[in-house]
Formats: sequence, structure tokens, C-alpha cells
Amino acid sequence: MTMSKLTKQVKGLVQALDLERMPIGAGFSESPDGKGIDRKLRICEALNVIRQENVVVNLSKDKCTCRGGCHVAGWQTLPPDELAEIYLGAKAYESKETAMASVRTQPQPMYRGRFLILGPLDKFEACPDVVLFFVNLAQADRILGLASYKGAEPYMHYPVTSMCSTITYALAKGKPDVNFISVFERRRGTWSPNELIVTLPFKDFQIAAESIPYSGYGSPSASE
Repeated sequence: MTMSKLTKQVKGLVQALDLERMPIGAGFSESPDGKGIDRKLRICEALNVIRQENVVVNLSKDKCTCRGGCHVAGWQTLPPDELAEIYLGAKAYESKETAMASVRTQPQPMYRGRFLILGPLDKFEACPDVVLFFVNLAQADRILGLASYKGAEPYMHYPVTSMCSTITYALAKGKPDVNFISVFERRRGTWSPNELIVTLPFKDFQIAAESIPYSGYGSPSASE
């Protein structure tokens, strides 16, 4: 795909769905984005920086300040008992056994590249692996409806998960992922209580963008 076509698709989705915020692209690479900034951040903090400063962020194992984030990005595999301890520290589960049982059912991250490049979709140098939409419920319904225009399958939602896990889950499943933004991350960021994240694998983003004129979830005239 040419970048001009991507730019056109991004503009079409933003306008059709009346999005207040530019979708954020996420992609793994062995080299950083030439225009990206390098800071020591959690992945969730990087998403906040992108929204506030409209910049591309290059994250790597050395720059990611969260053990869980390094695990999710595939840079450092944490054993199940260590992941369980992180959940227990947040008092998310009643016991270590319960936490470990949950951890074992979650998709396991894999190494995909030295850098995780995050940034506004209209600033990406290459097509991302996934696209994150920060939206309200009505917009989430429309995005998922557009992405399903050529067919859809049920997909599993994993509760008690971090924001960054939505990237891994969408890649691992090859399907859209919905993330409600946990109370812990809302305390650290500037996320509205009315917004959530819909993450689309890039192939589903393309379907959503191309379906706007034809789907009732896109163009009002299509459903008449």
C-alpha cells in the first residue's frame, strides 16, 4: 500500500466516524522510525504522550520502563508466577493460584522486532501492524461493524488486562481486540471514563476504511 492511499483511508475513517482523536498505529521493526522520539516510558505512558504531543515514539527494551510492557512486547518473557505477582500487587485476583490460572489462558507474546513504533496514524512512515482507536461506545460499534463487512468471527475478550496487551492480543488472535482501559492506567493517564480502545489488525483497518461507502455502519445513505 502506498502512503498516499493510507493517508486517504485514515482521513476517510476519521471524518466518517467523527473521531476526536487520530488513531494510533503500532508496529514492530528492527529499526526505529526516522522521525520518532526516544524516551524512557511505559507503553501506556507513550500512548498518552502521543495524544498530548502528536509525536511518534520509538520504544525498545532499554527504553521501556515496565516489566509487564517488556513482556507484552516480546522483549523479555516473564514466567507465569512472576506475572501473577504483578496482578496480585494490584489486588486484581484473590490468590496467586487464581492469577496464574488466568495468565495461562492469555495469548503469549512473541518477539517481533527490536522497536515498537507508536504514533499518530497520519505520521507513520510505513503501514503499522495494528491500529488503536480511542473511542466511545457508539464509535466502537461502528468501527467493529465496518471491520466485519466482509465477514466476522467471534473473538474472546480477556478481562483484567493492561492497555499495552491490546497490541499483542490483536496480533496473536489476528482479530480485533477491545480494551476497556483499566482503572490503574486511568489513574496515570488522561483517559476519559467514556472511552475505550478498539484495536484492529491492519488488514481489518483496510476493510473498515474501504467499506465506509457501502456499509450501514459507515455511510448513512448505505443503510437507506
